[in-house]
Amino acid sequence: MKVATQFEWISIGVVAVEEGMLRFPVAPEEPGIYQFDFGQSVYIGETDRLRRRFQHYRTPGPSQHTNIRLRARILAHIDGGGTVMVSIATHATVIVDSTESNLDFSRKASRLMVESAALTSAHLLGIPVENL
Repeated sequence: MKVATQFEWISIGVVAVEEGMLRFPVAPEEPGIYQFDFGQSVYIGETDRLRRRFQHYRTPGPSQHTNIRLRARILAHIDGGGTVMVSIATHATVIVDSTESNLDFSRKASRLMVESAALTSAHLLGIPVENL
């Protein structure tokens, strides 16, 4: 059996800091995968609602350890003069043997498949990944 995914990153802008708070580019309120590009490394994630997910990085709750860690990483990178580019993918296809189908990103399994493909691709290209 041969299984492959296809998707395209769409750049939506950069993360800014205003009065000590992160300001993310406007993202759609739909499921997808996202990538924070730090220039020398990336962080790749998936979510059922992109805009809400970015808000969680902006104002993480005390039990949201990944959000707290990544927020601090983004702030430190920007404070050090770096730029964090944000890209998203809200559509993807899967090819099983010779049959191609659109993936339903409302299903977590579909998002996880594409997130894993993006992480694997970054690793194979020699791009350091910030995900733990």
